[in-house]
Amino acid sequence: MKLKFLRSIAAMIIMLGFAVNVNAQTATEAVDALKDGAAKSSAKDYAGALDAFKLCVSIYDELGETDNENRATAAKQIPKMQYKYAIGLYKQKKYDESVAAFETLKEYAATYEDAKMAKKATSTIPKVYYAKGASLLKAKDYTAAIEALDKSLELDPKYPMAYVRKAQVYKVQDDEANFKTSVDGAINAAIAKKDTKTEGTAKKLASSFYLKAGANAVKAKEYSKAVTYFNTLMEYKEVDSNIYYQLAIIYNKQSKWDASIEAGNKALELMGDVAETTTKDAKIYYELGNSYYGKGDNASACDAYGKANKGDYAETADYQMKHVVKCK
Repeated sequence: MKLKFLRSIAAMIIMLGFAVNVNAQTATEAVDALKDGAAKSSAKDYAGALDAFKLCVSIYDELGETDNENRATAAKQIPKMQYKYAIGLYKQKKYDESVAAFETLKEYAATYEDAKMAKKATSTIPKVYYAKGASLLKAKDYTAAIEALDKSLELDPKYPMAYVRKAQVYKVQDDEANFKTSVDGAINAAIAKKDTKTEGTAKKLASSFYLKAGANAVKAKEYSKAVTYFNTLMEYKEVDSNIYYQLAIIYNKQSKWDASIEAGNKALELMGDVAETTTKDAKIYYELGNSYYGKGDNASACDAYGKANKGDYAETADYQMKHVVKCK
């Protein structure tokens, strides 16, 4: 492609010839600038190439030769060189400089009527802000990270990973309200784009957050918060037996016996056939025993403790049956 570009410029120069007229020296300078731009582009000196092509255009404009084919060739290269220059800054992680360069690209694209480069500039700027935000998140500069990610989303509200990065910031800051808003934004944007990978990433992040938040709330004896967190967890994670088991424990702590019984039975239902071949259901039956006993239904409590009387719960369940409920 580069060889073809150089050949086309050489052919054009030969075709036009180095006509000697009153402006011969200036026209020669314009051709030299065009050749210099091609050489610098080939050497990946895009900033230098840009200056050279701009010089070529300006000389022809001063001469009044706005229809000159050399000028047209140079003008066509200006947005392309600016794009390569801007993307180079992005790759060097010079994010602010890259954004400025892409903004300039939008101006060049309008001036030289390059719709393709205009579209590239518009679509790339949000990505640069996203990369800046992700970098600041890694550096633990959370305020600046949010600012950059907000700018990314302002320019592209359907950018799911920008929402994910915001959620990561709020997770570190333990800001549940903003975390949920961000993670929901990520999921909705990902679904709209059919981006199942990012959708999965967002849901996994949310599951981790609410599982930990629920466990911490239980430890702190903040049971109402724990119930809220575990119920919210089920918005993001496939519902399993353990979530309802945790709810059964929490409801028992609150003396909400019927709610605990409902959660315990749901936990058993979700265990399915596993309960028949293991002792993993013993802990659930033990909580059900506590629920029924708390409710005053000793017969049901004895039945539940009897089913819990195995594995790690054998000794505890047996004690409850013999010395607490005094089952017959």
